[in-house]
Amino acid sequence: MSTPTKEDLLRLKIIKARRTLSEAEKMIEFNFANAGVNRLYYACFYAASALLFSKDIFTKTHSGVKQKLGLHFINTGLIPGNLGQFYNDILRLRVHTDYDDIADPQLNLVKELAILANQFVDKAQVILNL
Repeated sequence: MSTPTKEDLLRLKIIKARRTLSEAEKMIEFNFANAGVNRLYYACFYAASALLFSKDIFTKTHSGVKQKLGLHFINTGLIPGNLGQFYNDILRLRVHTDYDDIADPQLNLVKELAILANQFVDKAQVILNL
Protein backbone atom coordinates (compact mmCIF):
# COMPACT_ATOMS: atom_id res chain seq x y z
CA MET A 1 0.00 0.00 0.00
CA SER A 2 1.45 3.34 -1.01
CA THR A 3 1.51 6.42 1.15
CA PRO A 4 -1.23 8.86 0.15
CA THR A 5 -0.09 12.11 -1.38
CA LYS A 6 -1.10 15.51 -0.09
CA GLU A 7 -3.55 15.79 -3.00
CA ASP A 8 -5.05 12.40 -2.04
CA LEU A 9 -5.58 13.63 1.51
CA LEU A 10 -7.10 16.89 0.31
CA ARG A 11 -9.53 14.95 -1.89
CA LEU A 12 -10.50 12.76 1.07
CA LYS A 13 -11.14 15.83 3.22
CA ILE A 14 -13.42 17.32 0.55
CA ILE A 15 -15.22 14.00 0.14
CA LYS A 16 -15.78 13.97 3.90
CA ALA A 17 -17.16 17.52 3.69
CA ARG A 18 -19.53 16.51 0.86
CA ARG A 19 -20.74 13.43 2.75
CA THR A 20 -21.38 15.55 5.81
CA LEU A 21 -23.41 17.98 3.70
CA SER A 22 -25.50 14.99 2.60
CA GLU A 23 -26.02 14.04 6.24
CA ALA A 24 -27.15 17.62 6.94
CA GLU A 25 -29.65 17.47 4.09
CA LYS A 26 -31.17 14.30 5.54
CA MET A 27 -31.41 15.87 8.99
CA ILE A 28 -33.14 18.92 7.50
CA GLU A 29 -35.45 16.75 5.40
CA PHE A 30 -36.67 15.03 8.56
CA ASN A 31 -36.99 18.32 10.50
CA PHE A 32 -34.01 17.77 12.81
CA ALA A 33 -32.82 21.37 12.81
CA ASN A 34 -30.25 21.03 15.62
CA ALA A 35 -28.63 18.01 13.98
CA GLY A 36 -28.73 19.81 10.64
CA VAL A 37 -26.82 22.77 12.07
CA ASN A 38 -24.24 20.40 13.55
CA ARG A 39 -23.65 18.60 10.26
CA LEU A 40 -23.58 21.86 8.25
CA TYR A 41 -20.91 23.24 10.55
CA TYR A 42 -18.80 20.11 10.40
CA ALA A 43 -19.00 19.99 6.60
CA CYS A 44 -17.59 23.52 6.55
CA PHE A 45 -15.05 22.68 9.23
CA TYR A 46 -13.73 19.77 7.14
CA ALA A 47 -13.50 22.02 4.07
CA ALA A 48 -11.77 24.76 6.09
CA SER A 49 -9.36 22.20 7.52
CA ALA A 50 -8.55 21.05 3.98
CA LEU A 51 -7.79 24.63 2.97
CA LEU A 52 -5.44 25.07 5.92
CA PHE A 53 -3.82 21.69 5.30
CA SER A 54 -3.14 22.77 1.71
CA LYS A 55 -0.89 25.50 3.17
CA ASP A 56 0.60 23.21 5.85
CA ILE A 57 -1.27 25.06 8.59
CA PHE A 58 -2.36 22.92 11.51
CA THR A 59 -4.53 23.89 14.45
CA LYS A 60 -5.83 22.04 17.49
CA THR A 61 -9.10 23.89 18.08
CA HIS A 62 -12.19 25.03 16.23
CA SER A 63 -11.41 28.62 17.11
CA GLY A 64 -7.91 28.08 15.73
CA VAL A 65 -9.37 26.95 12.42
CA LYS A 66 -11.63 30.01 12.38
CA GLN A 67 -8.73 32.35 13.15
CA LYS A 68 -6.32 30.83 10.60
CA LEU A 69 -9.04 30.62 7.94
CA GLY A 70 -9.66 34.33 8.43
CA LEU A 71 -5.99 35.18 8.27
CA HIS A 72 -5.03 33.09 5.23
CA PHE A 73 -8.21 32.88 3.15
CA ILE A 74 -10.77 35.52 4.11
CA ASN A 75 -8.53 38.52 4.75
CA THR A 76 -6.65 37.72 1.54
CA GLY A 77 -9.88 37.66 -0.50
CA LEU A 78 -9.63 34.01 -1.51
CA ILE A 79 -12.90 33.41 0.32
CA PRO A 80 -15.49 36.18 -0.01
CA GLY A 81 -16.39 38.11 3.12
CA ASN A 82 -19.98 36.83 3.18
CA LEU A 83 -18.76 33.23 3.35
CA GLY A 84 -16.23 34.17 6.01
CA GLN A 85 -19.01 35.72 8.07
CA PHE A 86 -21.13 32.63 7.44
CA TYR A 87 -18.35 30.40 8.81
CA ASN A 88 -18.21 32.49 11.99
CA ASP A 89 -22.01 32.41 12.29
CA ILE A 90 -22.36 28.66 11.72
CA LEU A 91 -19.65 27.95 14.31
CA ARG A 92 -21.43 30.13 16.86
CA LEU A 93 -24.81 28.55 16.06
CA ARG A 94 -23.37 25.03 16.24
CA VAL A 95 -21.98 25.70 19.71
CA HIS A 96 -25.31 27.18 20.75
CA THR A 97 -27.40 24.27 19.42
CA ASP A 98 -25.03 21.59 20.74
CA TYR A 99 -24.67 22.97 24.26
CA ASP A 100 -27.63 25.22 25.07
CA ASP A 101 -30.65 23.31 26.37
CA ILE A 102 -33.13 25.81 24.96
CA ALA A 103 -31.59 26.13 21.49
CA ASP A 104 -34.13 25.48 18.77
CA PRO A 105 -33.21 27.01 15.43
CA GLN A 106 -36.01 27.51 12.93
CA LEU A 107 -35.97 25.01 10.10
CA ASN A 108 -36.25 27.78 7.48
CA LEU A 109 -33.06 29.36 8.84
CA VAL A 110 -31.26 26.01 8.70
CA LYS A 111 -32.36 25.56 5.08
CA GLU A 112 -30.87 28.97 4.24
CA LEU A 113 -27.67 28.02 6.04
CA ALA A 114 -27.51 24.82 3.98
CA ILE A 115 -27.29 26.91 0.81
CA LEU A 116 -24.36 28.87 2.24
CA ALA A 117 -22.66 25.72 3.52
CA ASN A 118 -22.79 24.26 0.02
CA GLN A 119 -21.32 27.49 -1.36
CA PHE A 120 -18.55 27.37 1.25
CA VAL A 121 -17.59 23.78 0.41
CA ASP A 122 -17.83 24.54 -3.33
CA LYS A 123 -15.50 27.53 -2.89
CA ALA A 124 -13.00 25.46 -0.92
CA GLN A 125 -13.00 22.83 -3.64
CA VAL A 126 -12.37 25.48 -6.31
CA ILE A 127 -9.53 27.00 -4.29
CA LEU A 128 -8.00 23.55 -3.86
CA ASN A 129 -8.44 22.89 -7.60
CA LEU A 130 -10.03 19.49 -6.96
